[in-house]
Order: sequence, then C-alpha cells, then structure tokens
Amino acid sequence: MHNEGYSLSRAISIRELVTADYIIGAHPNTSTHSHEDAWELCCCLDGEMIVTKNQKRLLLKKGDIALVQPQTDHDILVKQKTAAVFVVSFTCSGEHLRSIQDSILTFTDEQLRLFHKIIPEIERCFTQTDRRRPLHLFSFSPSATSPFGTEQMICNYLEQIIITMLRNVTMQDGQIIRTEHFKDAMQGYLIEQVQNYILSHLDKKLVVEEIAARFHYSRARLSTLFKATTGVSINRFISRERIRRAKFLLREGRLSVAEIADLLGYPSPQYFTNKFHKEVGIPPSKYAGATEKDS
Repeated sequence: MHNEGYSLSRAISIRELVTADYIIGAHPNTSTHSHEDAWELCCCLDGEMIVTKNQKRLLLKKGDIALVQPQTDHDILVKQKTAAVFVVSFTCSGEHLRSIQDSILTFTDEQLRLFHKIIPEIERCFTQTDRRRPLHLFSFSPSATSPFGTEQMICNYLEQIIITMLRNVTMQDGQIIRTEHFKDAMQGYLIEQVQNYILSHLDKKLVVEEIAARFHYSRARLSTLFKATTGVSINRFISRERIRRAKFLLREGRLSVAEIADLLGYPSPQYFTNKFHKEVGIPPSKYAGATEKDS
C-alpha cells in the first residue's frame, strides 16, 4: 500500500522580523518612520497608546490591535505610566492584511496568550540592543544560548495571531468562515473598508488610482473587485454617495448650494448643480424648495 503525501498550504508565512518593541510605561513619540516592505503590528496590552499614520491619530485602548501598512509614515506615543505596548514589524506572504490595514481590532483571550508567549520568546532569541527597555530590537543578533527552535516558535506565534485576526473579521453569526469561502469574505471586508474610506472623504478629491494605492492594490484590480462586490464602479459609488449626502444637506436647509458644493468636494457650484440635475431630475435649488413645501 502506497500513501501519497499531502503538501500543507500556508496562508500566511512570516519571512523576517524588522523591529520588535515591548514598552512598559510612558514613552515619548517615536520618530516618524516607515518600512519599505514590512507591516507593523501595534498591540495595546494595557492602558492606551496613540498610533499616528498618514497624519491621522488612532487611539488604541487595552485590547486593541492596529496594523500599519508598508511605506506609510507613522509614529507611536504612550502617555500612561501604567501602559504596556507591544509593537513588531515583519514581512510576510499573502495579500490578506491589506483588507484590515485601516481597522482597529480587538484581540481575543487566545491572541493575548500568544502575545504573552511571543514576547519572552523574542527576548530569549536575540541579544538586546538596549538594556534600559524590556525589549527594543531594530537589528537582530541571535543569542548563542537561545532555546532550540525559538525562531520558528516566533514565526508560529505571529502567524497564529494574524490568522486568528483574519478569521475574526470574516466570522459570520459566530461561525468561522470555511477556507473555500474565505477569499470572498475577505474581499467583502476589503470593499467595506474602501467604502468607509470614501464616505469619510467625500469632501476631498477622490481619485481611483490614489484610493487603490492606499489599499496597496492596482487601479484595475481594486476596480474589478469593487464592481464584482457592489455592482457599481468606484466612481459611480462616489458620485452616488455625494448626491445622497447633498440631498440630506439640502433637506436640512442650513447650507447654501455653493456651501454644499464646496463641502462635498465639487470643483464649482455650477458643476455640482449640473451633476445633481442629471442625477435627480431637478436642480438642487428646486430640490431644497420642494423639500420645504413638503414639510
């Protein structure tokens, strides 16, 4: 009898560590920095921390995780003396992390146990570059006294953390998504993040290429995924949501047509009027008047 072996697939493979920090107590802003190819995982184990990326401040409280994508300027600030923060940057295979790069996630008890395993494992594995801090590594010199297999254990713990994060965001009705449906679930989560980004930036000039670059996708690839998931193009979604927001503001009656045009990122009031008329059938000034009569 001949048993044919089965090659196990790897959804996430950690390739290298770039930095590792375990910060206890208050810590001033790190200098603004970015990693060319590495992701940075920021975990608030106790207290609070502030992660600033792309000039946007993210407040992480106890139990929160955030990811910083490659090639993104960011810094970290810890104000509280009682805080405990773990930050690790790494390169890995797989594109799934792009879907959760703008989310603040809450870690589970299982993930907390993994964090408490990986920190001492890193401490045992590498010679410390700064003994004044519990763990501060920006270059890695393996210790001659580290336990057998410790580097693999670090990879295993970190991969488990990432896989459980991805499982949690795709969970439906408390059930973990099966492998055959995972790709679709992650695609849905990605498009939800893209939609949220658009909705929070309707007052800005929105360019599909720039949106795609923010999520580390090509314009063509993100456009295809977006249309397959929502049934409309990204530009159509932007236009539709701007008109939807404009109708709400016109019904409120607190802003003029020119003010609404400026607030929603239209190049001019006339351009806004033309777009609104084309979409709704009447110009915005008449829509506002009709709303007042109805009320």
